[in-house]
Amino acid sequence: MIRRANVLDISAIIFMLNEMHKETEVEVPKIHTQKLVNKINDLMHKGLVLVAIENNRVVGSIAGMAVNDWWSDEMYMSDAWFYVFPEHRKSSIAKNLCIDFIKIAKEAKLKVRLGHVFSGDLDRKDKFYERLGLVKIGSTYMEK
Repeated sequence: MIRRANVLDISAIIFMLNEMHKETEVEVPKIHTQKLVNKINDLMHKGLVLVAIENNRVVGSIAGMAVNDWWSDEMYMSDAWFYVFPEHRKSSIAKNLCIDFIKIAKEAKLKVRLGHVFSGDLDRKDKFYERLGLVKIGSTYMEK
C-alpha cells in the first residue's frame, strides 16, 4: 500500500534514511539528526512524502517538493529521497512509489525531476527511470 506519510511514520522514515545513508558507495558527510527531522517535517507539511507499507511497516519512501532552477521561475517536482529496503527491491514497490509521485505532480501541473546520487548500480537505476518515461539529463561528479 502506498500512502502519504503522517507524523506516526517519522521514526520509521528516520530509520529508513539512516539505512539509505549506510548504502552510499562514496564517503558522505555524517547525518545531522535534527536537520534530518526538520527536513522530514518540512516536506510532510510543504511538499510530498509517500510511504510504502507492508505488514504495518514502512518499507520504502519517496519525498520531494516543488522547486525551481536558479535561472527560472518555472516550478517542478524534485525528489529529496527515494529508497526501498533491499529485501523489497524485487517487488513493484519502487515503481509504484514513483508512479504515485509522478501522478501527484501531474495533478499539480508540475513536471518531475528524479535522480540518484551517492549510490551504486547506476545503469540499472537509469534504466528504471527510463522505463517510467523519464530521460537522463546529466551526471553528478564529486571530489574524493
